Amino acid sequence: MIAAILAAGGTLDWGSIFLDVALVLVLAKFGAEVAERIGIPAVIGEITAGIILGPSVLGLVDTTDALRVLAEVGVIVLLAEVGLETDLDELRRVGRASLLVATIGVILPIGSGIAVGSFFGESTNASLFLGASLAATSVGITARVFGDLKALSSTEARVVLGAAVADDVMGLVILTVVTRVVEAGSVDIGSLARTIGLAVGFLLVAGAVGLLVLPRLVLFIGQRATSPATTGVVAAAITFGFSAAASGANLAPIIGAFVAGLALGRTEHHDRISRDFQILGSVFIPIFFMQIGLDTDVTMFFDGRVLLLAGILTVVAVLGKALSAVGAVGTRTDKFVIGVGMVPRGEVGLIFATIGVSVGVFDDELYAVVLLMVLVTTVIAPPLLRWRIAGATGPDAPAGDPDAPEPVGGWTLVRDGTVVMQGNPPEALTLTVALDTALGAATAQPDEALLGWLHARRDTPLAWDDESTRKLHSVLLRGNARSWRLLEVSGVLDRALPEMARAVRARRGNASELDPTHFTQMPVLATLRAHLDRVPFEDSALAWAAFVVDFADDAPTDGLLERLALPDAVKRESAALVEASRLLHDAASSEPYDDTQRVAAQLAEYLGTPQMVERCRLLTEAAGNLEEWQYPALLDITTTVQSLLAHPELLEGRGDSVESVRRAEALALVDNQMVRDRITHASGVWILAHDPATIVRQATLVEPAPRPGRARVSVVPGQAADLWTIEIATRDMRGLLARVCAVFTEKGLVIVSANLATWPDGAVLDSFLVRSASEPDAAQLADEIERRLGRRADGARRLRRGASARVSVALDNDTHPWHSVVTVSGVDQPGLLQAVATAFARANVNVHHARITTEDDIVSDRFEVSGRHGRKITQRHIDRITSQLS
Repeated sequence: MIAAILAAGGTLDWGSIFLDVALVLVLAKFGAEVAERIGIPAVIGEITAGIILGPSVLGLVDTTDALRVLAEVGVIVLLAEVGLETDLDELRRVGRASLLVATIGVILPIGSGIAVGSFFGESTNASLFLGASLAATSVGITARVFGDLKALSSTEARVVLGAAVADDVMGLVILTVVTRVVEAGSVDIGSLARTIGLAVGFLLVAGAVGLLVLPRLVLFIGQRATSPATTGVVAAAITFGFSAAASGANLAPIIGAFVAGLALGRTEHHDRISRDFQILGSVFIPIFFMQIGLDTDVTMFFDGRVLLLAGILTVVAVLGKALSAVGAVGTRTDKFVIGVGMVPRGEVGLIFATIGVSVGVFDDELYAVVLLMVLVTTVIAPPLLRWRIAGATGPDAPAGDPDAPEPVGGWTLVRDGTVVMQGNPPEALTLTVALDTALGAATAQPDEALLGWLHARRDTPLAWDDESTRKLHSVLLRGNARSWRLLEVSGVLDRALPEMARAVRARRGNASELDPTHFTQMPVLATLRAHLDRVPFEDSALAWAAFVVDFADDAPTDGLLERLALPDAVKRESAALVEASRLLHDAASSEPYDDTQRVAAQLAEYLGTPQMVERCRLLTEAAGNLEEWQYPALLDITTTVQSLLAHPELLEGRGDSVESVRRAEALALVDNQMVRDRITHASGVWILAHDPATIVRQATLVEPAPRPGRARVSVVPGQAADLWTIEIATRDMRGLLARVCAVFTEKGLVIVSANLATWPDGAVLDSFLVRSASEPDAAQLADEIERRLGRRADGARRLRRGASARVSVALDNDTHPWHSVVTVSGVDQPGLLQAVATAFARANVNVHHARITTEDDIVSDRFEVSGRHGRKITQRHIDRITSQLS
């Protein structure tokens, strides 16, 4: 084959081929998006896009051998995915009802389809394929509808999904037999028996090889491969190899792909392989469905005979599957839901139709007939299910006595590996019972009665109380992915924890995530479980903080803690741990690592006790995202915080915060009443940022408050020979920082960091750490600053333009508990800091602290800021700042 392709290479129009592939992929995805937005399956949108794009409508893309090869790859991947998702253990457990529904749902449609074909004068082979195309049910479409309606926990859903998997397997065997019979050209008893024997023999041999050999082979390769992609590549090669083996045995290649998927699903690398195949399928499977549209002659949809035959075949298809619900007789289920759930043919029926064309049985007319039947059954089933399920009250379940006593051992208990219900709990206990069931589901299977009870109360409003919140705490500590899956399919997450439900949906939509069990994983909580097992509920702040952190990156978690019936102290401490952990992580991971005392003081004030500081450290470490060199910085900061909290006043209860202790220490150093008042009314942020001696020195500089237009300046040597602290006392005014920056730029002073403090009377104290070879002259600086204060602020110096000089501005409202953090980065250039300060002023943004960093001519300046009224700023402020700098 490779030689043939290379030989034909000179005659192929590669540009046209690649353009066709590009159009097909883009329009397939567009069609799928549009279809899902209007509530119909994506496959319908992809087929419709193919019809519009193809020869019968716009004629933008022709059916070529290249596209057909890619479409064949798509169908192989699709059947491998079906095999991967088929749980053989679950197939054995589906029970009598599911197997009967599946068997009836295969026999009736096949027999009816053959009869319809024969009645309309079609050949025996064509009639066989018409019947076979009615056999299988689309698992994916039905499962999506049940999930959307929060009915996956219902008995009906379990019967339908189990039957759909079973009749997929039956349908593939039937397809293999029918295809072989058609290709052999005879339907005598002997050839039929040989074909069935060959199909069953292939399944047995390939299945045995796959189930016994492949898991060991894949494990061997996976343990020794250096690249994580190797396992997925080997799995793809195995799939195509099994498909080739099936083709070599004169069977449909898709049966080989299905068997390979079954075997790969039993390997330890199942999750990785499944995700790799989903990514592969997202490219190739839409090409298969688009190819169906491209092959369709839309004029056939207006042919009277086609419409008549399609209509009769659709009625037969619907009735055959609807009557399969008879197999569920004896169960307390809605037979209408089971029957309709079996109706959609979806992708499986389309595969049958495509193979019918490939073996020469279907002409354009019959192909259009089957396509119309598939489209109609796929489209009508979801709205019928929605109507029935949404309008139903669920299976009859007597309301529990609100005064009924709880049985010994609780409303649920685990018995012989099954979670069973005792009695009939009051409806008000739905949330509590669901959480008890989820805890039991971690190691056992809930029984039908219990799942039916939960399903019947799928619309019951849920509210948190002390008991249910304690149950959730137990699930957090002792539950697993099975527990959360049960809460999801029973609709409890959507009603009781909508923030978590949104995060789970966001994770499920992340195609880059390689582990499907990641949807409900809580790695931070799992890491901390050893520290949490013996912690009582009344002191469980760390567990709840970990719960929030685990999902905070996937969806907003605001309101999650407020929703629960937690003690006020636990709720307050949990929120403080989440915010402080972000601040601690940001401080430990900053480059260069500095300003430890200031951050430590803020953390000490926010957390309040040594125990909370240790919890914050544990939470930050468990959250990860730190490099090896950053862990010592983390320990350094937390050690400093602990030392700040080691005040006798705090330990003995004579001081209620680090800020109050620091303020008291500063007041003890000064006798001047005006300076004492200045310290008393200073902001907590400024108090926490400095030691007591610095507080007194700066408060003395400010007092009395300078007159407008006047400035006092002091210069204090820093810790290095070229570092100086310049303290400026003046009156607040618009653009003050920009004016000061302009003076420093003129004097050649390089700003390293800045702290700014204001008082209610308009007094301002700006403290700058600057780099200068010689000591700055305080008097000259004061004169120059006053000159700047007495005139209109200069416009920002014009920055260089062009991609190489572009400045980016980023907003972070999560890192700091009080202020927004704005990072300005780009290539260093003269006047940049002054331009940034001017932009802040014009956007009405106040700067409280700044850290200026330049490395290899690249600046990364970090500013802690707030809006005019002291609140965190928004993206609108950032847009204004960016426009000033561009």
